[in-house]
Amino acid sequence: MLIAGCDFEDSCEAVALSEDFSQFGLYASIGIHPHESSRYESIPDAFSRLVHDTKVVAVGEIGLDYHYDHSPREIQRKMFEAQLEFAEREKMPVILHIRDAMNDALAILSDYGGLKMLFHCYSGGFKYLDDVLEFDSMCAFGGALTWPSKGLGELRDVFRKIPLERILLETDSPYMTPVPFRGKTNEPAYIKHVYDKAAELRSMTVEELASQIETNAKEFFKWE
Repeated sequence: MLIAGCDFEDSCEAVALSEDFSQFGLYASIGIHPHESSRYESIPDAFSRLVHDTKVVAVGEIGLDYHYDHSPREIQRKMFEAQLEFAEREKMPVILHIRDAMNDALAILSDYGGLKMLFHCYSGGFKYLDDVLEFDSMCAFGGALTWPSKGLGELRDVFRKIPLERILLETDSPYMTPVPFRGKTNEPAYIKHVYDKAAELRSMTVEELASQIETNAKEFFKWE
């Protein structure tokens, strides 16, 4: 299981938890989420130390969020590029948070084509799918796969189309709670319901899907 950092404090806590519970297969990523970009003038110096912790397997969540604009877009882009350069230098994969900003994100990412990328909660639809898959990337899906909204039909169709070896599943706890717990706080244990729905959509058994997802995660994060 991966705990994703979203600011300096979160990242430090994620690393500490991954060390405290390492026997359970806990790992961490470190990063500054686009919402938090305006709090920082640059990447925290301590990231240069944290990234070498044996439990840190990625840089993220990083990216752009033009839906909420909690940080000015120019500052988001500056922090995004700085963290991509950091990940490239440290030879680490990146976990991307891209919302309503795919054009700018793809333009920036085109300069970092050598990075392994995970598009967390992929929401680019078919419009951007070919461009996304041209990168050495994976796409992660969560509780939204289980939601009954008619507007999510394309999301499910996209999930069916993506090559199975390019997919990961997630909870995004404490958000995006899957059915039957929607409306409550999400938690990692609810990933079972994401797997159940994902297996149904791919016409597979849960066991077959889980085996492939485990292989994908090991390949992407290089964990044991």
